[in-house]
Amino acid sequence: MSHQAFEYRTEFTPLLYRLQTRSFLIFKSEEPTTEPDIQAYLQDPQRQELLSRLGRDGWELVSVQSVVRGEIKVGNQNAQGWAYGIALPTGYLLFFKRPLRSG
Repeated sequence: MSHQAFEYRTEFTPLLYRLQTRSFLIFKSEEPTTEPDIQAYLQDPQRQELLSRLGRDGWELVSVQSVVRGEIKVGNQNAQGWAYGIALPTGYLLFFKRPLRSG
């Protein structure tokens, strides 16, 4: 009985969020929003090249896991306390495998 042996590889691809520009008089600041920039993620040439290279080298994508961070905001507006917490994805772990080459 023969068993197929595999080697494994894990890659991380970051997920960027849209920026919101805020202005006050002559001051400008950019803050990330909670809206992911999906088009930038899909069109990222470095990520596309990485996936293409791994595919050419025989790596098969077998699983994807999101990596999240907690975002908590606490405030007090007009003496009414409020708070919220959400999980924001920061990127994805990509799990690959390929058969070990017999040699």
